[in-house]
Amino acid sequence: MSTITLVVIPGPGARTVTIQQDTTVETLVVSESLHGREIIINGQGISPSAYATTTIASGSEIFATGSVKGNAKGGGGRPANAPSGTGRPSGGGRGNNAPAPSSK
Repeated sequence: MSTITLVVIPGPGARTVTIQQDTTVETLVVSESLHGREIIINGQGISPSAYATTTIASGSEIFATGSVKGNAKGGGGRPANAPSGTGRPSGGGRGNNAPAPSSK
């Protein structure tokens, strides 16, 4: 038996988990219900195709991250932080973009 730190974001956060020696990422995903999450072990992303063959070393720090959906602006199906649909630059001279040159 060995222990790892499992950090589930979004979710309950960090906790210590006891695993069997030679536990694979696939086994951890199934036992901890981490389906659909990106798995990162000690800062290295693991491809889902490698879950069955990647073993987890004792003391590893594992992040299981899931995407967070943005709010749709006005219910139009576009995230609030999506690029402008107007074709005009955003920012209005607030530091994000240079102010438009004035014509005299």
